[in-house]
Formats: sequence, C-alpha cells, structure tokens
Amino acid sequence: MERVKYYSKNDLGNGLQLLQTEKVVDRYQEGQSYSNINDVLELYNVKLFLDNGLSLCSWTEEQIANYKQKTKGFGRDIVGFFREQDNIEGLLNDVDFAYYQDFWDIIESFGLLDLLSDKILESILKIESEQIEYILHCKEIVRKYDDTLCTFLLSYPKAINLLLHTYLIIGTDFDKRKLYLPKSLSIEQKRQIVEDYLKSGKATLNVVQLIMQAKDVDGFSLTPKIKLLAKKLEPQLNVVPEDAIVASYQAGYSIMFSKEKGIPYKKIWLDGLIFNYVYSEEYLDFLYEDQLLDVFVSCFEYLDSCGLLKLCYNWHEGDMLEKVCTKEVKGFYPINNFFRMKNNIAVSQLAMFDAYLRRRGKSLEVIIKSYYENHFKKAYGFPSMSLNLAKDEEDFVNKNKVIAPEMESVVKQFNLFVEEGEIDPELFQMSMPLPITLSKSLLWGRHKYVVWGDKCQEVFTPMKLLFSDQSLLSFVEPFKDKGYHTLFELLTHELCVEYDKYENHQRPKIDYLIGQGYLVVDNGLVKLSSSPRIEILGCMYKKTEIAYYSHNPQVRAEIDMMVKEGILSYDDYLLSPQERHYINFFLNASEYSNGMQLRNKYSHGAMSCLDSEEEHKNAYYYFLMIFVIILLKMNDDMNLALWLNEAIKRGKKLV
Repeated sequence: MERVKYYSKNDLGNGLQLLQTEKVVDRYQEGQSYSNINDVLELYNVKLFLDNGLSLCSWTEEQIANYKQKTKGFGRDIVGFFREQDNIEGLLNDVDFAYYQDFWDIIESFGLLDLLSDKILESILKIESEQIEYILHCKEIVRKYDDTLCTFLLSYPKAINLLLHTYLIIGTDFDKRKLYLPKSLSIEQKRQIVEDYLKSGKATLNVVQLIMQAKDVDGFSLTPKIKLLAKKLEPQLNVVPEDAIVASYQAGYSIMFSKEKGIPYKKIWLDGLIFNYVYSEEYLDFLYEDQLLDVFVSCFEYLDSCGLLKLCYNWHEGDMLEKVCTKEVKGFYPINNFFRMKNNIAVSQLAMFDAYLRRRGKSLEVIIKSYYENHFKKAYGFPSMSLNLAKDEEDFVNKNKVIAPEMESVVKQFNLFVEEGEIDPELFQMSMPLPITLSKSLLWGRHKYVVWGDKCQEVFTPMKLLFSDQSLLSFVEPFKDKGYHTLFELLTHELCVEYDKYENHQRPKIDYLIGQGYLVVDNGLVKLSSSPRIEILGCMYKKTEIAYYSHNPQVRAEIDMMVKEGILSYDDYLLSPQERHYINFFLNASEYSNGMQLRNKYSHGAMSCLDSEEEHKNAYYYFLMIFVIILLKMNDDMNLALWLNEAIKRGKKLV
C-alpha cells in the first residue's frame, strides 16, 4: 500500500512514511469532499504522525507549524465523512487491510459509537469474524457492546488465540496493543473456551504446551484438570507423520581434557556445526586449590570480561527463524536452541571438570568449600561461616536436598555482610530467609549495574537504526557486497560513507541520526560521532544491561546523565536482572512456570519418586553450576568493591 501508515513513534520506517505525509499535507485543502474511505483513513494516519511530534529533519519550524495547523481540520473532515454514511457495514468492505484498526479507532476516539448497534456488530462479525481482534483493541466499543461481543467469543473458533494474547503472550513492537475482553466473559467461560479447543481436534502443539505451563494471572487461570488434558494431548501432537518431509540440521559439541604437553590451556573452534573444546590438564595441574574455581571464568567462560553471566537467554543468540516464530509468553522464561546448547555445554564442562578433579583426589564440592571458606577470607577478609555439603557417598537425592539450603545460607551471609559489615552468627540465625536472587551488592548505592529506565523508548529509534540489521542502512554503495549487517558495523569498519550514496528513502533515517548527534557529516562524508551514547546503546541493545564500572569515566558520566533523564536506571544487587531471571528459571516457580524448579522439587520431600537416579544426578550438576555462578559473582563483587575502595582512599581517578 502506497498510502501513509502510522505504526508507532519508534518504527524504523517512519522516515519513508514522513516523505509521503509531506505530499498528503501539501495537497490538502480544508473542506474538500471525499468519496473514498481510504483517503479519509490516510488523513487520520497523517494526523497521528504530526500529533506525535514526528517530522523530517528537512522541515523548517515554519513548515512544521503550518502542517500542524492544517491537521486541525482533519478531525472535522473525518467525522463529517463518517456521519454522512448510512451503511457502516458496506463502508468497512471498502477499507484497505492495513487500515482496519484505524477504522475502529476513529469510531471510538471521535465519538462515533452511535453509528454502531448490536445488530450491526453481529452482522459484521458474521461476515468478517477476523474483525473481532481490531474491535477488542477499542475499550469503549467493548464496554458498550459487551454482551454481543461475549456471545460471539463463546462460539468463535479462534477465541483461544485472543485469550492467550490477552493474558499470556507478550506482544511485539507491532502488536503490543492491549486487548479488552468483555467483562461479562467469566473465568469459567474462558476455561470452557480452552477446554473446547483442546477437544476440538484442531489443537496445535505450541498452544497445547503453553496451556500446560500457563501461569495463573489476574482474570485467567486454568484448573489442574484442563492442564492434565493438555499434558495428555501433547505426546499425540509431538509425533512426526511417517509421510512427512522433514528438513533439519544438527548441532553439537565436543569437550576434551587433554594430557598432551605444551598445548594452550584452552582451544575452542567450530567444525561445521560442532563446537569443540580442548583443555590442558598440564595447565590445570599447576593451579592451587584456591585457583581452581576460577577455571569457570578463564577456561569455561561462564562470565564475560565485564563480569556478566554469559549463560542467560539472549534474543540476539538465536537464528532468524526462531526470532520470527518465537512468541514471548508471560510467566515463561524465553528459551531458544542456542540457550539450550550453551547451558548443556556449561553443565557438561562442569561434570568433566569434576571428573578431572576426582582423578586428582579432589572433587568440585571440595573446591567450592575451599573457595568459600578460605579464598574469600584470604583475598577480601570475608568472614565466611562453615559450608556443609553432603558427603560424597550419599545418593543424589540427599545431595540435592542439602545443597539448596547451603546456597541460600551463603547468599544470606553475603547480604548480611553488605548490610552490617560483618556476619554475626546470632543475628544471622534470627534474620529472615532471603531468596538467592535478592542479595545486595557491596556496591549498594554506588551503581553496580545499569538497566533501562521508564523513558527508555526515547532512544529506541536511534538504537535500532544504528544496531539493528533491519534498518537497511548498511546496504549502500559501494559496500553492498561486503555483507555488513548494521550501520554501526559499516561505519566502524569503513569509517565513512558518502551521504549522496544513500537512496532518497534512506536519507530521512540518516538525517535523523545526524540531528540527534549520533552521526556527523564532514565534507559530504557520514561518520559516527564521538558521542559516548553510541557505546552505551550498543551494549544495551546486545544485553539490556551494563556493568557500570566496565566503562571509562566519560561513558559513565553519560550513563549518569541518561539516568537523570529517566532513560536508564541503576541496579545494585549481587546478581544483575538477567542473572536473577536465569537463577529463578532453574530454582523455583516464583517468576516462571516453565522452569526446572530444582529448589521446589527437593524441598519438603516434594521430589518425584518416578525420577531416575540419572535425572537426580543431572539435577545435582545444575545445582553445582548455580552454586559456582553465585560464588563467581560474589568474588567479582568483592574484587570490584576492593578496587573501588582503594582508588577512593588514594584519591585516584577511577578509570
């Protein structure tokens, strides 16, 4: 469609749409008559652009003021056109697909609800049932015609999708508008819609799996009976038909501890789709007991150079098909194949390292105990209490029951040390239990992490234009064949691009970045500016969080400014927000219903008697992995606090 269409204030296509907006406003004459509904709907979209303060960099202040003045007449023209119609149903038939939502928005926002009736809505939905989703975005229409819409939903085959998107599925930038279900639609009726869907013979695997693990939310909850029905249906839908044509690829990994002399301490390479890891036992043999846990950073790379955990889910680490097809679900920890792969590798590295230690007459439990009780005292003066893990000869069920409370005790001790500067055993005993994810950092009040603030959307447009592979600003002569994915990547490698090489439809985006100070033009050459915000936005785009002191003073000063603006915010816990989500996914059901729930499984005798010894062993290795992560984060936190305190004492500038 070559008409103006407004999607959102931060849409990457706004520059091109504004070029078309300019043409529409320039030819507009107040009071002109319209015969085509789509001309009127286009006026509405033009009005949305100007009402939201969007403009081209080439527009002068006088031009912008003139355009805004013109759009004041748009409302009268729009209302006048709709009031002249005597057949709303027929009018809807002429609406372009992209303008369906605008049609209903106009009826609601311009006070035209009287043009509708129960009979008209019934007639429209009988012929075009898909209109229900557009209608449900309009709160006032739903409120006025509650009973009619409720009756329709009870017999609508796709009502299950509307329920899931209302209560469970988190919308993308393009479909995140809230759905308003009729208030008369009861919880019992919603459950009946779900049950009817499961019994319809048309249920799909992904929806059934979502129903199985759906977390109760306000206005929507499923009974155990319905979830059991979904659970029994899942295996039937998970079978590949014998005559199906299947295309697939397999990826894997190989881990080896080598006794060969003189090799690097670690070697990592990709052979096809196989990740290969080789570690030198000669190197490991020279490490003291207190140094062995650091192997999880130096060799296994659990943490990155900034001290952030690399094992968390990261949207950028999936293939394009997964990104397109995967929906983010409320109460679900997002999982893709890359997340599964890197965590399988991590726990396998841990298991093989434990086997290596046992060949040395030690074990990972011994190393964990020594690291906590001895290393922390020697390096930082941390008053560690005794750590009591299960004996080696005990079975894995008992080991799992013991390790979780010990982890919680360690975190509780650390938090008490942060708050009191010491660990008083009596105060420790009297203190309330503390969830593992809620321990404070020693940098409490001094900026440990940086996360998005309430006004973060103000920088989403420049961030996406610079770092998203969807902006298409890296596709420019003479570099089209070099395969650059983003504008930042292009300008980092090539340093500059001739402004005139950009197509007309690309220039509004480039002009916008110039106007915002992210790009500069020098003798007709487009370059990255020296703004520290570029580094900040790049980090936030990749990980959604920043380790504050991993950046230089100039960048930190800019971060502080962005915090004052509400774009960013500080977070001063031991674990970063992404790390807290990750730990909760593995240990409990406090945040996610699709997690492993290891802590819950082995507390109060709740573990299933159906689990095999191998499954209990695997669970124990995951417990050990979480314990190692916590100790590494504590070590990083104390090391950073020590560096910061010494720098302040010496009056040195933090670098």
